[in-house]
Amino acid sequence: MTARLLLLLGVAGALLAVPAGAGAVPGVSPNGMRGLGGATQVIEVAAEGMDTTHATARTYRRVGERWRPAHGGMPARLGWAGLSHARTRVAGDGTTPIGDYGFVFDFGSRPDPGVDGFEWRDLRPGDCWSGTRRAYNRWVERSPCAPADEDLWASAARAYRYAAVIDFNYRRPVFGRGSGIFLHVATHSPTAGCVSLPERDLLGVLRRLRPGARILIGPVRWLRSRKAP
Repeated sequence: MTARLLLLLGVAGALLAVPAGAGAVPGVSPNGMRGLGGATQVIEVAAEGMDTTHATARTYRRVGERWRPAHGGMPARLGWAGLSHARTRVAGDGTTPIGDYGFVFDFGSRPDPGVDGFEWRDLRPGDCWSGTRRAYNRWVERSPCAPADEDLWASAARAYRYAAVIDFNYRRPVFGRGSGIFLHVATHSPTAGCVSLPERDLLGVLRRLRPGARILIGPVRWLRSRKAP
């Protein structure tokens, strides 16, 4: 065996030895973060900066007065234009809004996978996510969907097999700020503003979600800034 071949085999072995999570974005423990007093679970989606479409998701559970890791190192995708601040976000800009949000309900084109914490809605043809002023940022049933709507059934085969509605701009919708921000199945591409996870990871998250769960989305610097001084 030549020295050159030995060298090549050594390099290949070193590459194979690199752990799968080597490129993961560092997490920021929720311990000491403001605004989580009533939370029971945290899903943290951490990105390196504002312009990336990649992030790393981790989940935490409250044990007494402390937060403990529950699941870590899940690869996540963000909007094709990266991240934006929620108050300046514009509908259709392709960004995922930074912030601390809850969940509204779960849905999907596949049967209920065993979610207990939130309502499950079966996705069917004619289901739309409204982009019109009258029912902005709401699930509606109409055929065809309005031009400003998202036709949910169009993504039934992959992205919306399983999903959860994030309550961005939901409780008191501001028209034009953006609608339909979901946690859904990854498609190996950036999203239009949602957060996506590999299906296996997503199902694990959805099955464990309970009322009081929060999702924190943002760059590592923003997550660290939420720590009490």
